[in-house]
This record gives sequence, C-alpha cells and structure tokens, in this order.
Amino acid sequence: MRWKSAIGVLGGYGAVGAAVVRRLLVAGAGPILVAGRDAARAEASVARMGAAGAEVGALRTDLDDPDSLDAFATRCRLVVNCAGPSYRVLDTVARAALRAGADYVDAAGDDPAAARLRDVGEEHAGREGGRVLVLSAGALPGLSGLIPRALVARAGNPVRLDAHLGGVAPLTPAAAGDVLLGHGPRHGMPSAAWHGGEVRERALSPLRDIALDAFPRPVGAFPFLSTEAVRLAEETGLEELNWYTVFGGERLAEELALTWALEGTDTAPLVAAAAEDVARLGAWYGQEFRLWEGSVEGSHSRAAVLRAEDSYELSAFLTADAALRVLEGSVRPGVSFAADVLDPEATVRSLAADGCAELILS
Repeated sequence: MRWKSAIGVLGGYGAVGAAVVRRLLVAGAGPILVAGRDAARAEASVARMGAAGAEVGALRTDLDDPDSLDAFATRCRLVVNCAGPSYRVLDTVARAALRAGADYVDAAGDDPAAARLRDVGEEHAGREGGRVLVLSAGALPGLSGLIPRALVARAGNPVRLDAHLGGVAPLTPAAAGDVLLGHGPRHGMPSAAWHGGEVRERALSPLRDIALDAFPRPVGAFPFLSTEAVRLAEETGLEELNWYTVFGGERLAEELALTWALEGTDTAPLVAAAAEDVARLGAWYGQEFRLWEGSVEGSHSRAAVLRAEDSYELSAFLTADAALRVLEGSVRPGVSFAADVLDPEATVRSLAADGCAELILS
C-alpha cells in the first residue's frame, strides 16, 4: 500500500467511521488506512472491506500517545477524525495532521477545537502551508447549518427560521460524552434565541408533544441556541432564529437533565437511557426547518424536512462528502466549519439522492 498517500480514518471501525470508510471506497478514494486504539477491531473492519479487493489497511493508533498519532499522520495526505468524544479529542488530531503536512476533516470538532487551533496560530499555519482543516462535518453540527442555508438561498426575503433537530437513537459512549458536555457556553445557550439581530437570553420555553413532519410521533423540543445557529443567523441576516433540540423519547431527556443537575460525568446512564428509548420507540432522526419571508408573523412560507433512520450514517454522509471535497481541492485552506465552506445547494442535492435519508425542500 502507498502509505504516504493514504486517507487515514481515525476511529474508522466505529459507528460513523466505518460508514465513512465504506463511502470513500464506493467513491473510489484510497488507499485508506483504518486506525484506532483497538487493533483487533481495525483489522476485522479491514478484513471485511478488503474482501472486495479494496486497497485498505489497519494501524493501531493511540490518541493519547503523540508518537503513535504522528506515526499514523505521516502516512496520510488526508486525516479524517471519527474518534471521540470531541471534547477529549479537541485539536490533538488536527495538530498531528498539520505536523505531517496533511489536510484534516473532523466529523465533530466544534468551537472549542477551532478556538484552540486559532489560539496557537495553527489556523495561520494551515493557510500559509495550504493545508485545509474542516471541522463539524457531521449531522449536527454540519448538515444542520447547510440545509437551512440552502433553504434561505431559495427565498426572496428571509426573516425568520425555526429549527427542530433530534429524535431517538442509540448512543455510543463517545457520542454520549459529546451530548453530556455539549450544553456549555462554548457550544450555545439554553432557552436563548436570535431576535432582532442579536442573542436574547431566556427568550424561549420548552415545547411539549408537538407534531412536526420530520418526526413520526409528537416530540418534546427544548430551546438551545447553538454557536452554529448564531453563525447561521449572522451570515444570512435573519431577524429571528428559534433553535430547538428534539427528544423523541423520555428516558434520555430525564437522565440527561439529572446528570447535568448533578454535574456528573458518567456516560453509562445516558447510553442505557438512550437504549431504553430505542427499544420502546425504534430509532429515527429528523431535522425540520421552517422559513418565513417578509414578516416573522403568520405562517411559514418554506420548509426543509429531513428524515433518517440512522443518525450515524447521516453524519458519515457529510464527513465523507467533506473529505472528497478536500481531496478534489475545492475547499479553501485554513480552519473552517463544514457549514461555512461546503456548497449548501450541492450538499442538499447529494443528500436528497442518497439512501441514508429523505430530504424534501418546499
């Protein structure tokens, strides 16, 4: 294998990573190096994919061992990070990619990672060296910023957007860690909204048993103005943006509220609670965006509705798409969020044609 030219996927045997590897192989990208702490799982994943004659290999790589991480990155022209949780990964893998002269795509990697890269001057180093670093290339954040951009671009005078995102899904320990620590001020503000061109605290209250087209049953929606949502509002010039996290089941919402109240860090109860919700309700995920034109009052005039069975496969769609766009040279150098640099219209066209989800814009 031409290791120096590999596309390295860290965590390439996990829920998102394995789907990313599969998508890259289908697209004809390679060679691919599946990396992670569990060598047996990496090799088993490679064995399954290699049976089809794909050029794919495995390498044990420890996120906590800088030498191991550097040995992995030096084999790659592009590093794709699917390992987590993101609050633990932060900028560690991105810096290893830069040291090796490789480009970087992260399925998660949100504002704290970007801030650290900028604080140490890595954003400048990336631009000057022509290196591309794309963060937040998943379902949320990621698609959650691209789909509404495509919707806004089709409108004549967009003034208000309401967003509802979530559902019922199993949680991996890494995903549970991100959910647990993703409510702090570096990620957004609970109960806040974007009103009158600025962030307004305590502007919204939770919604109970609301019916939305993106979800198969009534759901609970909790206002949380994410940093991605604020960037969206600023870029598009919206007067009003109301952003809600949706919980399709009760157990995860209850367990998460309790863990936050007690300032706990154990992810096991969250994983178990999510599994209970899935066992009772099945797995489903959705994103719904309603857009008002001309006036923030009355009924919405446009909408985007996304429905998916597997949120991890949905994240893998955008992670793989971002990787392919980087490989073709269509993403500018430096540190960027996926929703800020990928083409919204091209993304929604690809997603609408993909089997991982149903997407309707009206």
